[in-house]
Amino acid sequence: MDEISLLKKRTSAEALHNMTRNEDTNPPTSKLKRSFSLKRDLIRNKHVKSGDVEDARLKLSMLRKPSSWNKVLGKMLQKMSYLGLQQDKSNLCSKYDAYVSRSSTDIYNDNNYQTPKILSGDKVPGVVGLRNQGNTCFINAVLQCLSHTDVLARYFVMDQYKMDLTRRNKLNSKKYGTRGEMTEQLALLLKSIWLCKYDPDMSNQFKTIVDKYGTQYRGNNQHDAQEFLLWLLDKVHEDLNIATKKKYKTIRNTFGRPDEQVAAETLANHIRCNESFIHDVFQAQFKSSLTCPRCMRQSNTFDPFLCISIPVPQCYSMPVFITVIYTSQQPRDVKLGLSLPVDSSIAEFRELLWSYTGIFQEHMLITEITDIGFNRTFCDSMPASMIKESDPLYCLELPKLNDCSNESGPYLLLCWVNILVVEDQCSRFGSAYTMQICRETSYKDLQKLLLKEMAVMLHDDILTTDQEIPLFGIRLADASDLPQYLDPTVELPLFTDPIDQALAMSGDQPHVKLILEWNLHAKEATIADHCDQVEEHASVKQLKLNSEKGTSITLEQCFDLYTKEEVLGPENAWHCPQCNLKQEVVKKLGLWTLPDILVVHLKRFRQSLSLPSSRQHNNRQPTKLSVLVDFPLFSFDMTPHLAIGRDVRVPLKPLASRRLSSIQDRNLYDLYAVCNHHGSDPHSGHYTAFCKNPYDKQWYSFDDTKVTPIPDTSLVTTSAYMLFYQRRDMILNNSDHWATRLHAHISNSHSVGQIVDNIEHNNDDIAELSDSPSSHTISRSSTVENDMVFSRPSSPMVNGRRPSDLCLDDTEKNFKKLLHNAKESCI
Repeated sequence: MDEISLLKKRTSAEALHNMTRNEDTNPPTSKLKRSFSLKRDLIRNKHVKSGDVEDARLKLSMLRKPSSWNKVLGKMLQKMSYLGLQQDKSNLCSKYDAYVSRSSTDIYNDNNYQTPKILSGDKVPGVVGLRNQGNTCFINAVLQCLSHTDVLARYFVMDQYKMDLTRRNKLNSKKYGTRGEMTEQLALLLKSIWLCKYDPDMSNQFKTIVDKYGTQYRGNNQHDAQEFLLWLLDKVHEDLNIATKKKYKTIRNTFGRPDEQVAAETLANHIRCNESFIHDVFQAQFKSSLTCPRCMRQSNTFDPFLCISIPVPQCYSMPVFITVIYTSQQPRDVKLGLSLPVDSSIAEFRELLWSYTGIFQEHMLITEITDIGFNRTFCDSMPASMIKESDPLYCLELPKLNDCSNESGPYLLLCWVNILVVEDQCSRFGSAYTMQICRETSYKDLQKLLLKEMAVMLHDDILTTDQEIPLFGIRLADASDLPQYLDPTVELPLFTDPIDQALAMSGDQPHVKLILEWNLHAKEATIADHCDQVEEHASVKQLKLNSEKGTSITLEQCFDLYTKEEVLGPENAWHCPQCNLKQEVVKKLGLWTLPDILVVHLKRFRQSLSLPSSRQHNNRQPTKLSVLVDFPLFSFDMTPHLAIGRDVRVPLKPLASRRLSSIQDRNLYDLYAVCNHHGSDPHSGHYTAFCKNPYDKQWYSFDDTKVTPIPDTSLVTTSAYMLFYQRRDMILNNSDHWATRLHAHISNSHSVGQIVDNIEHNNDDIAELSDSPSSHTISRSSTVENDMVFSRPSSPMVNGRRPSDLCLDDTEKNFKKLLHNAKESCI
């Protein structure tokens, strides 16, 4: 094909693309752009079928060219949360009304919407579980959240990333990124999910690429999901980064200059080196302010972010419920409710228990007892934050220890519980018991002493008659991973190696925990009453009432804590250029701009200092804050958390269309995914995801390969770790989701040339490049395809100006000028 014919085809394709998106009329500023005019009714040509137009629009997304500074500046303006307005839907062709977001009432209360059928059977596009390749649940949870990020999924599944990847490869992909391997593997995986053609080997291949470029992820260890998300986005960004500059320019003399000017220069300096679809969608700007208390001058810095990590307000006290089992006091079992400082230790917990019970601290054994036996035993050096409100916690009063040099031989401290074993089912009955016994005791005498200690629940004649040996199995709880039982044929069973192993693992207080395993016949013949009567102290009811009043916080409170002013101490003093002195300044963080996809990371893990012990050095251990954070599902307004003053975000002026959303509405976000962490440690536990499918608008729970529908009333839990929000005006119309064209895109990839030929044949006036008033001036500088939602859609023109321009006050108009100045300084 000769050059003129190729130019015509590209001209026609660009015309189709730009007419459906009402693109900007700014003149080109790059040698790589072309401008020409087309009639308004080009897209309505009767010879072009609507289905062909759709296919053409999909393929034309591959015709992107290098972006210009006009595009970059446009993105800067569009990213500013107080600039721009939603596109006027009334000016668009009815064919493409599906791409304009509806009001919240339309989106969430569309009872008449019928999901189109594009897959055979009952399969829903995007609703597919992922195989766990060995502690890769953190990868699976992140991938499910990204797969349900509608704009990102469309970008990869519809092959819109390939042009950016090709351009990046032509630049210098060998030095940066993964040479496209990570991006291609991610795209392949997302396609398999949305086509419901997933194979477990795809997860294995993805993990192989992750291991290749992320050495920290090699092996089968668990990792933090938020760290992996940022790592993955960074690698894909490097693969798709089409910026031509690699070195940042130094921005000088920011002190005392207007915020808008410094922010514009910082953003322009960043974009000149970092420009990719990932940053278009996820990135925005922080604002960090340092205020000198003496001269009140501010120094402001602006930094980009892909994810906001906000602190979770810490409760200064934690509720702990514990059952105390006395040796001789009645009632024997008493449940207490105690309020414990979150930064206290188990040693301090013992001291608090002593004040309630009168049991000396050296006579306390604090342990967990479940339905099948003993679990954790707590030492003095452990932080009390390891205890959760729902843990089955017990404090066993230990008998007074005899002198180990007693004539009858060395003594051993025993603790035990009773378990009924029926086939493979185990269930605990009765209370827990403690006893001190001489190690030089035979198995027969040991059984008698254990029964004597439990006399209160035995039949009357049990202690006066001989019982079979063994009457029950005696299993050691702490001996090893494999079950270890005392051998009835051994003369002195308490002098065996398993007993020594259990003693070595017992912690601060040497003891041996036993589990007495009964069969049903022996239990019925021996045990008369095993009811475990536990008296509940008044402190339990009071603590529950207090906990219910303050067990949850809101996401807004987390953001308020994040943006709260903080006075830096002398060790972090800042040198004020105005005063020429080091000052203890006031630091404040805020959000300068907002992204289209807002990822909120709840900082649930904090480092707690373990107390020193004879066997342990000082070290910090991560503990999890399991407080319930109540986050909104719809209409989360980020306006109060912006660093820009409210006077800058002007209300809509009457000149703008009544159907355009207000400036404040553009800061509304709707939840579409939640990444959950279950467990107490960031490098252990388990990750799952709740995701709202953008195709059928239903919520699903993703637990590796297990996928189940979930009501939105079950989304807010104490396990929520990362929240994924999308800007309200990005939500697409249900009736024409891009997934409905997915199979046509794959099977009819050759049709774009035919569509362009038809458009060229039926619109000969394209070549005339008319400048008549009835034509639009279309610039190739924009790279916003019809099947791609970039940072912000353009607004329609009103008398040659945008409605957003009509709403600008002097501050905002000055900011536009500052962006142009920033462009000149960064070239």
